[in-house]
Parts: sequence; C-alpha cells; structure tokens
Amino acid sequence: MPKSSLASRMLYYYLKHTEATYRKPINPAREHISLYPTKKLYSKYKIEWKKNGEGRIWMFETPSAYENDPTILYFYGSGLIQGPRKKHWKFIEQLLQRGVPRIVLVEAPLFPSHTISSILDWCLETTMEMVNELVIKENRLKVIAEGSGAWLAYSMLDNFEKKHLLQVDELILLCPWLDASLSNPWIDDIEVLDPINNRSEWTRLGEIWQSQILSTLENETAESILKNPNTPLAPIYLDLRQTPPTRVYAAEYDIFKADAVKLRQKAASQPVIFNYYEYEKMIHGWDHYDLPESNQLLDQLAATLTQPMSEWEKTAELDGKFW
Repeated sequence: MPKSSLASRMLYYYLKHTEATYRKPINPAREHISLYPTKKLYSKYKIEWKKNGEGRIWMFETPSAYENDPTILYFYGSGLIQGPRKKHWKFIEQLLQRGVPRIVLVEAPLFPSHTISSILDWCLETTMEMVNELVIKENRLKVIAEGSGAWLAYSMLDNFEKKHLLQVDELILLCPWLDASLSNPWIDDIEVLDPINNRSEWTRLGEIWQSQILSTLENETAESILKNPNTPLAPIYLDLRQTPPTRVYAAEYDIFKADAVKLRQKAASQPVIFNYYEYEKMIHGWDHYDLPESNQLLDQLAATLTQPMSEWEKTAELDGKFW
C-alpha cells in the first residue's frame, strides 16, 4: 500500500485533535434521522422505493441495466440508530457511476423506537419479499454490509442457508462490526488511534441489544447469547463454511479492525473463500470522505461487483485457505 495521501493525514489530524468524535456520548434519540436520495440521483438513475412498516427498500438502476444483471444488496452502517445519510446516497451514486447496474438499499427500522429483535425480524421478512419479487428470476445476488449492517447481512444469510434459498454470490464487508461486545483485547491498542468510534458507548448500547435478545430466549445468559454460533450480534462466532465467498475491507485506525483480523485468522483454518484487505492509516468509513484512498476502494468494489469471481481469485488471491 503506498504512503497515505496528504488529504487523509489532514482529515485524521482534524478528527483526532479537533473533532474528537470518539469522546462524544451517543444518544439514539437525537440520532434518529433519515434523509432521502439527492436530486442528482433522481435525475440520472431509475429509483423505486417500497415502504414496509417502519422501514423502506430503495432500488437504484442505471439506464443500461438488464434484468439478468446482478442485484447488489446494501446494508449501510449506522449503528442501527440512524437512517441513510447523504454519505450513503453518495456511495451508491459513485458505484452506479462506475458501472454497477443495480443496487438495493435496505432501510431498516431504528433503535430505540424498535428493539433489536424486531429490527432483525423486519429485515428477514423484507429481504425474503425482495428475493421472491426481484432476485429469484435473476438468481444472482451480492451483498455489501458496512459497520453494524454486517449483523443484518449475516442474519439474512443464516436464514437463507436454513431454508435452502437463493445462494448469495459474494459478501463484501466494509469496516464490519463483528461482535457487539467489543471485548477483543486487541482493541485496546487500536482504541487510542481511532478518532471515530466511542467504544464505551457502543459497548453500552450493545449490552442493551443483547438484553433485548436475551429477553426472547429462556435459560440463556448474555455471554452464551454472544458466543452462540447463531447470534446475529456476534457473527465472528459463525461457522464460516456456511457463508458465501467473502471480502473484508478494514481500516488500520478502526477498533472494528481487531475482530476483522480475528475473522481472517479463523477463515485461514476453514475451507472457505476469503479475502482480506487492510487500508493503512485509514479511519472507520474512510470511503465516505473525499480522499484518494476512497476512490481506490470504490474502483476496487466496482470491479468486484461487475465481474464474476474468477478461478484465479478463488485459489491464488486468498489470505485464507481454499480446498
């Protein structure tokens, strides 16, 4: 990886020493905000949306999209306390500009108006409807999940696996939150470098979410819920053999990187297709900032999303093992 850009170094300095967002308390009541797609998106691309209860499904297509083009399912990151923001619509626009034909954004209901259990149930029901109405005829689906969106993605994948439904071609994780407890001891060394995430606050909210799931189950403890291989709040413990080919993009200065590395090490001992990319000196969600490294990632994603995984990628590009 080449030396980080001047723009990224200046952004890091600003966030670390001026903005200091990692010190701020997280108040879900104030964060419950959603924004609509920009006029620019509406003017250039076909946009359809469907309301389902308290959530929505947004579909974006380029003018040249064909029915047999793959569908990209996008679970944006928000800690489940924010609706899609301008940065998420911009992310979609930049992928569409790079030739990705069809993207579906899942706008789930939010905490604290809804419990984590009801959010996960909504997501399963909605994605099932979408698969039946849209994807099943194409039989091609790829998933992008960032931050807490990884929980929704893994919950959906687990449901698909149990019901023997449509196979997902590929799972792409961007700075994923893989364990709600944030208990990985490797986080201690990264926390002082992370200018974005408030570990103590996210851990506090994670405990609330765990208790909500705990209340729906009998004879379980919070610890056993987290380490259960089927828990949606800690996909780090899932059996990776039941997941599709996976790419993980992590940032060096991101507390979530610790569990991404742990997932990489776990994948190395299992017969799975797994690729891990770490961007040096980048922060959580760096792709949402106007940086050269953001364009590099977007170019990489667009190439991945518009081309099938080659046999070379399946065998020669892996950081894990492949049999």
